[in-house]
Amino acid sequence: MPQWPLVLFLVSFLAVQLLARRCPEPTKHYTTIGCVPSEQQTAAGCPRWFDCSELAHRTNDKCYLYGQVYQLNDQVPDGKIRSTCSALCTCQRNAARGVAEFHCAHIDCPEFLTPPNRTGCVRQYRVRECCATRQVCGEKKAHLTRCTYGDTRYYEGERMNFADDPCRTCICTEHFNATDPLSDTKCFTNDCPFELISPSVLMSGAAPVYYGNGCCPWEWRLPKPEDRLDDAGDGASSSAARSLPYRCRYGNLTLQAGQSLLPDVTATGTYECKCAIPPMVHCVLKAT
Repeated sequence: MPQWPLVLFLVSFLAVQLLARRCPEPTKHYTTIGCVPSEQQTAAGCPRWFDCSELAHRTNDKCYLYGQVYQLNDQVPDGKIRSTCSALCTCQRNAARGVAEFHCAHIDCPEFLTPPNRTGCVRQYRVRECCATRQVCGEKKAHLTRCTYGDTRYYEGERMNFADDPCRTCICTEHFNATDPLSDTKCFTNDCPFELISPSVLMSGAAPVYYGNGCCPWEWRLPKPEDRLDDAGDGASSSAARSLPYRCRYGNLTLQAGQSLLPDVTATGTYECKCAIPPMVHCVLKAT
């Protein structure tokens, strides 16, 4: 019997994955909170906008994580948060602030509290686990499988991180395929736990700030009264940008797709904020 439907599904799935990896704009703040990408793509492989309409239905008496709703006293399954080094996260009401938020225990791994690896040893990890399970040293280390990606070599059991795909982590195994990391069952997408740590940032209108090649927002920037649009930019000049159903709202400003704010130079660095993919402005922090 022909398997065309299955083949077409697999081809479509892989195409979406490749497009998602190709997009040069950070989108982790969208995917983390459950926003839905538009079917339309830009030439760079990015969604033209995200549908975040569900955010309007959020209330102060519930907690939210990765697109899921938690009632007061609900506990997040540890399996969903273990990779973020959190555990026993319960939705509780913060009486002082009048909002529901997660209260969690932090996992302190032995490697956080002890010196670096002993000479000639490598730490061994499992998928989505916070802490190393053990160290392998000496002659046993020499018998471990090696994985190579780019110019970097790893030992079996080590975590592999990729500059060209910062939101993905793999565990080195004998089955690792450097030409197609997505095919490896020991690879996973990293989670961004900002809703565990600072859930109010979304509702306050703050913009996610990315630093360097990081996967997750480094911090969140609130609108400033002195924020101004960069009139010299050409992001809003195209008819395609003006025809989009979504724009970015940031404080008292409305930005067309592609439009930026004037850079904000601070002691920390320079914040370059842009409406790259509506409806949220995102910023990139650059060292000065």
